[in-house]
Amino acid sequence: MPVPVSAPAPAAAPAPAQATAQAAGGRAVGARARSARLRIPILVYHAVLPLERGARVRGTVALDAFREQIGWLARRGYTALSLDRAAGILAGTAPPVRRSVVITFDDGYRCVHEHALPVLREAGFTATLFVVTDVVGGRSEWYVAKGGRAFLHADWAELERAAADGFTIGSHTARHRRLTDLPPAELDEELTSSGEAIRRRLGRCEHFAYPYGGWSEAVAARVLAAGYRTACTTEPGKNRAGQPLTALRRQGVSRTTQGGRFRRRMGAWF
Repeated sequence: MPVPVSAPAPAAAPAPAQATAQAAGGRAVGARARSARLRIPILVYHAVLPLERGARVRGTVALDAFREQIGWLARRGYTALSLDRAAGILAGTAPPVRRSVVITFDDGYRCVHEHALPVLREAGFTATLFVVTDVVGGRSEWYVAKGGRAFLHADWAELERAAADGFTIGSHTARHRRLTDLPPAELDEELTSSGEAIRRRLGRCEHFAYPYGGWSEAVAARVLAAGYRTACTTEPGKNRAGQPLTALRRQGVSRTTQGGRFRRRMGAWF
């Protein structure tokens, strides 16, 4: 007579503590994978002007090219982040946003308000404008020595309108001096006086960009001491989770970065 074979006993369900640990481990692995994929491109522009085809002005992107670039980003589903939100994502205190980009403008030129901001508003994009406070409403000539042109700067009324529309106003120092060349007292004056001027007029100033991209660890420490949360360099590359917020990388967009070249570089950069 055949001997009955007993069915295998069902596997014991994991204890509640074990199940919780397994779930937590799975979430940690997923979080690490998302963190490894996280990258936030930051673009930097200077002037935007309507130019005839083929015309070249140092530090300037043609309005038609800028409009095409923003349109391409919008069609590709990019979300333009404020630097506040980008800093939170990089620090791990805010959830990531798929296909995100940060758009910045250095120097505070009036032509950006006249030509670039309307394009951004139409696309539903925000941006950060870094201004040189001692020339607000005035004229600068730091490109002239390099074969460029002088530029008019936005005044406080224009900056107030931009802030009211949701654009972020940050500091680019008081006089656009290379900070790594300055003694400590003059360095601190450039940082504090510009931040205070913006806070007096607009209420807050937490973001900074180094003139000429000149920075060091010592300069970054003084930036934090002056009350800024982030600082942008001109070093190209990808901003990943854990990127030091006083050494944010940016990719410059110039007069030669037009049409298909912009699209190809976006793919290569990011």
